[in-house]
Amino acid sequence: MPAGTSKSRAAPLGQIESRKPMAKAKGPQGVPNRHIYNRASYLYQAATYLANQNSHQPPNVATKSSSASQEHSASTPSANGQNAMLNMSRQMLSSMRAVTLKAQIRQSPGLKRTICKFCDTLLVEGKTCTSTVENASKGGRKPWADVLTIRCITCNSVKRYPVSAPRQKRRSLRNPEQAESMKDSPEEGQTEEISSAT
Repeated sequence: MPAGTSKSRAAPLGQIESRKPMAKAKGPQGVPNRHIYNRASYLYQAATYLANQNSHQPPNVATKSSSASQEHSASTPSANGQNAMLNMSRQMLSSMRAVTLKAQIRQSPGLKRTICKFCDTLLVEGKTCTSTVENASKGGRKPWADVLTIRCITCNSVKRYPVSAPRQKRRSLRNPEQAESMKDSPEEGQTEEISSAT
């Protein structure tokens, strides 16, 4: 046998030798549980559509010559239709929240800010919620103390978000020396009390 050739057994006629790879080649990794993300996205889009349909329906205006009973009967179907659309929107948002909680999918903070935490109403500025900027500092002098206040009209609950303050790091990621120095230094009110007592 010449050098450089390897020994190999010849396969019997009619049989082709096939070798299986030791490990499968990994393709591009997709998003796990894509169907759950799609379902949550669909529910949010449908709830948004229904909430916007609710706001675009013109109110049923009765003429002045009609009696009070006719006004009541004419405006009731419109109001019931609007409430039904709003309730369907709330039900879809509630279902979306349940799906994402069960699958342990984390919703983005921007998405969560558009939904009332208490009654699952889609927060649309001027229609289902009102927003104001409050500054509780003395005379409103501290611009970093601005707080965006969003009040849900449905359940009258309030959510507050800092406007210009940078988001604080998680406790585990903060500098431990900085945390200790904050504990050791006395507060401003305590310093004044000590100096006035002496």
